[in-house]
This record gives sequence, structure tokens and C-alpha cells, in this order.
Amino acid sequence: MTATPRPTAAAAPRTARTSRSPGHWLAMALFATGACALLTVCAALAYRHYERQFMLEFVPDALGVRSISYRLEESWGFGPGGNEAGIRIYPLPLHVAQDIEQRGLDFFRTLPPNARQAQRSWRGDYGDWKPTPITASAHWPAPTTPGPLKVYDYVCKYGFCIDIAPSVLEDAQAIINSPGSYYAYGRIGVMVVSPARQRVLYLYNG
Repeated sequence: MTATPRPTAAAAPRTARTSRSPGHWLAMALFATGACALLTVCAALAYRHYERQFMLEFVPDALGVRSISYRLEESWGFGPGGNEAGIRIYPLPLHVAQDIEQRGLDFFRTLPPNARQAQRSWRGDYGDWKPTPITASAHWPAPTTPGPLKVYDYVCKYGFCIDIAPSVLEDAQAIINSPGSYYAYGRIGVMVVSPARQRVLYLYNG
């Protein structure tokens, strides 16, 4: 008796490889480049937002500042042994300026606590507010020649200096040497509030 041969399974058809066109790889490269650029822009915007919020935290919340109109800051080295110098100008809202002009020094003596002060550490925390003009002290050296205090004598106290715009420097000089404004030293820097000019100055050295 002759055995009946078993039917053999048909071999699976091979899938033909499809080659990618140069246009496909170009599109992929462009997509990757665009994605990287978008991530870079987003990271830069996020950092700028963080930096802006960080700088606003130097001002007591009750002053209601929301922006920075001028800033010039430099640092030389990092950590112990490093040096820094800077000035920032914050616009003061009109209604706050009017409140300060009406209440005077009492406005600052009754400042409410800042939000999240523990997270802000010393930033925005000032005490012993005084009316201008600012007087020479251990913080702010007297000028070498008779005359009003000079912004550069404070900002450049440790021999490291910045080149402040002439109009900003003139304005700051007038504020610190005239009555009608208020100032206080913090752990780092001095804050000067001018209701008449609707400006908040923050000067520091180190």
C-alpha cells in the first residue's frame, strides 16, 4: 500500500522592503529640529518667568509692584569671595503712591507680612524704615568731598562697579538726597520708595 504524501504548507510570502525617500528623512530632520527649537524657547521663557518672579520678591508685597522698568547687574565670581553690584527700578502703582503720601512713615511701619516669606528667605523683608534724604552710615560711605551722597559710593563700595544709564543715575541721586521718599536696608541691599516719582529703587553691593 502506497502512503499518500502530506501536503506541504505554502511558504509565507516575503514582504518587500520599502525604501525611505530622501524627502522623508528631510522631513524627519526638520521635525526634530523644530521640536528642539520649541523646547529651547519654552525653557527660556520659563526661566525668564522664574527670574522675573524672583526679582519681584525683593519688594514688599504691599507696594504692589508687577514689573521692572530698569535693571543693571553684574557679578564677579561665585560664592564666598565673589562680588556683585546692581540697581533695579520698579514702577510704583499710583494708588499705592497716593496712600504713602497720605500716611507717610506709618505706611511702612504697619506693612503687612509678605506671602510665603519662609520660601522667600530674607527677600522682601525690611525693617527700620526712615525718611530720606539718606544719611551716611556704615552701610553707605560719606562722599570723599563735601556734598550729597552718591549712588556709586554705595553700589561700588567694594571696588566692583557698573555703568548706570545717566538718566537713571540722575533720578536715583535726586531721590536719595531729597525729602519725600523712604528707605530701609535689608540683609542685602537698600530699598528706596519714592511716591512722588512712582518708583521703587533697589540698590545692592557685595
